Amino acid sequence: MTPKRILIIDDEEMIVNLCLRVLKREGYEVTCSSSGKEAIRLASTETFHMVVTDMLMPGMDGLETFLALREKQPELIGILITGHGTIDTAIQAMGRGLSGFIRKPFLPQELALAVKEAFQRSAIAEENTRLKSLLPLYELGERFILSRSREEILDGLIETLSNQTGAQRLSVMLYEEKENCLRIIATKGIKKETAEKVRIRPGEKISGRVFQEGKPLIINGGSDENPRFRSLLMFKDIVAAILFPLKARDRTLGVLNISKVGKGSPFTQSDIEIVSIICRQAVMALENLRVMDEQGQKIRLRTLFEQYVAPEVAEVLLSHGQNPLELGEIKRITVLFSDIRNFTPLVQYLPLETLRSFLNDFFGLLAEVIFKFNGTLDKFMGDAVLAFFGAPIPISEPENAAVNSSILMLNIFEELKEAWTAENQAISQIGLGVGISSGEVFLGNVGSKRRFDYTVIGTEVNVAQRLASEAVSGQTLITRNVKDRLNSSVLVKEESLRLLKGLEKPIPVFSITE
Repeated sequence: MTPKRILIIDDEEMIVNLCLRVLKREGYEVTCSSSGKEAIRLASTETFHMVVTDMLMPGMDGLETFLALREKQPELIGILITGHGTIDTAIQAMGRGLSGFIRKPFLPQELALAVKEAFQRSAIAEENTRLKSLLPLYELGERFILSRSREEILDGLIETLSNQTGAQRLSVMLYEEKENCLRIIATKGIKKETAEKVRIRPGEKISGRVFQEGKPLIINGGSDENPRFRSLLMFKDIVAAILFPLKARDRTLGVLNISKVGKGSPFTQSDIEIVSIICRQAVMALENLRVMDEQGQKIRLRTLFEQYVAPEVAEVLLSHGQNPLELGEIKRITVLFSDIRNFTPLVQYLPLETLRSFLNDFFGLLAEVIFKFNGTLDKFMGDAVLAFFGAPIPISEPENAAVNSSILMLNIFEELKEAWTAENQAISQIGLGVGISSGEVFLGNVGSKRRFDYTVIGTEVNVAQRLASEAVSGQTLITRNVKDRLNSSVLVKEESLRLLKGLEKPIPVFSITE
């Protein structure tokens, strides 16, 4: 099979490289572009199946670029990369033909899932179009697609097939994984109390066999002409029946039973074809509804979790498969703590609104730095930041990631301080100190049933905090555990032994000299 071709459009090299690495690993053929203008030039000579584009770029923005590309390649589908500030714009852009969006910063699996689901939705839409062009019966698919519930889809399926086949007794049996059996979910011509009692395991009776084998079956003449089925038929007055497996792309959902009772003409292969067309439409509607429900549930949970935790932590919680309140493990990680020097006096000299704006800029920049090195932002605490590296996203060299994060953090802080000092001289008196430690901590939920808090607890957290307090402005202090795992390119200076608050003995301390 020829791989799908994806065009990445972004002016940020880090995001381009991430997309390139993830999508190539998923088996896609990937081309990269740094601007909308360049992307349009590429589309003049090459054909693509999908475009993944950032919303905010110099020149043409992501939406303008996508619409221009669609004029050249009408079948192109698109995913928008958006920051927090443009998420409303991204949602509005969905009405312009985009298939989805992902919010920065995002995990590799978020990107892979968004691309996979966009192609799946496109495939379903293409299949819809193809089927509708074959027979007028496909117009019935529109009714299924517009249905808002499983019950509505299945009731419509029963009604449509009753009208098309002349059958008096119909039922839809769906597989219930927890009970490992088929249950009647929708029916016509069977008493409700009878339908509710039916439980058939895969391989049992005729319905169970059809479910297990995944092939349709016609029985004409009922039990009189089919003695081998006599003990398997639920009703003995059946004169003709079709049993049809309801199959999605990767699994069988259940079995459709269609019966003529008392008298009636035999079913033929053309009846099977009609049933197949109608069932495929219903199954696509069911799958579409399932995907929408899953996405809606994931969005609701993500919105809830991200009130308390960083985006990548929210992704872990959503995919972990257990109660988030029960998450917890002992794990070796690297902890980074940074806080602002001389901040308390600053509060006396700055208006609260100015102070708030400065802290928003400060925390925003530090968060970007931490995410750049695949760290997890634990929390903001007044004028301080707690982050850790190596969980829940495993990285190969968490100590190096933390130190590199600290170096960039201090440089960016100086630039921020210089910019703000031009507006208020009092800000020139502050500085930033960083402490880094490494070792085993408890990582997981520490909170009540009413307040979720995914965080770290342990001696290493306290050590990092004490080191940050000991560090002078612009300095990063680290423990021996961190120093011993650093690359040789990082320059380290040995400091005097420090007796940190809460520890019984002095510990070796080192500083980063870049």
